[in-house]
Amino acid sequence: MAENHTQYCGLAATPVNLPIWREVFWPAEWLQLRTSPVYQGVDIPKADGDPAVLVPGFLASDTSLLEMHGWLERIGYDAYTCGFDRNLDCPDILLAKLLEKVENVHTQTGRSVHIIGHSLGGSLARGAAIQHPDLFAHVITLGSPLRDLRIHPLMVGLARIIERATPSPNDLPRRHEDHLHTGSCSLQLTRAMQQPFPPRIPRTSIYSRTDGIVDWHSSEDVAPGVNIEVKATHVGLIFNREVYREIARLLGSVDPAEPTQAPVAVTA
Repeated sequence: MAENHTQYCGLAATPVNLPIWREVFWPAEWLQLRTSPVYQGVDIPKADGDPAVLVPGFLASDTSLLEMHGWLERIGYDAYTCGFDRNLDCPDILLAKLLEKVENVHTQTGRSVHIIGHSLGGSLARGAAIQHPDLFAHVITLGSPLRDLRIHPLMVGLARIIERATPSPNDLPRRHEDHLHTGSCSLQLTRAMQQPFPPRIPRTSIYSRTDGIVDWHSSEDVAPGVNIEVKATHVGLIFNREVYREIARLLGSVDPAEPTQAPVAVTA
């Protein structure tokens, strides 16, 4: 039977009946994180002020990543939120905002920037690195669609509702290069995601087969050695203790002054 293709934030998507009920367990992941040694910084690599920018997922704001932000600061990173009130605007507008933020951090610190994106935020992070690889030290995505976008129908429905509620260009013109934005405009992001990832930038995709929102196949990078599988919910990826441990290991293996070789990823 032919698959039903539709649009999600302007990107071609395929609704998939995933076990979204699993997402109710993400608070347990947060509790496990809070009581784990990794949260206290025990036996994990420490940094020396390396900059890291965090990008929230669809519908989420910067506040969703405050737990990770505080943890990164405690283990020695200079952490930044990307400035999204909500990740629900036109993807190209968000991509432009993200690039502006990363460029400012790069200029302010004089170092290449680590970037960690959750869900659609990871897709934006990848697109930004493809467009301007000179700014980035490492790209880490958490349950992010990297290729074909296969997601739960609920997320497709939410995206449609938001698109209808987004002011049209006639009500609120927002020009970007050669086109006007609408709630589903994603020309720049789509083009970037179709291009090869810059080989000089280390990248890692962390995903879970128990993800109830994004099909894990969509989050699996085609390149060998850059995928890490953990057991987590989709929401819980930003609170999962194993994810935090892997992030610390991965960031600690890259020198922001000269990111030339991808770290070795392992499968949990």
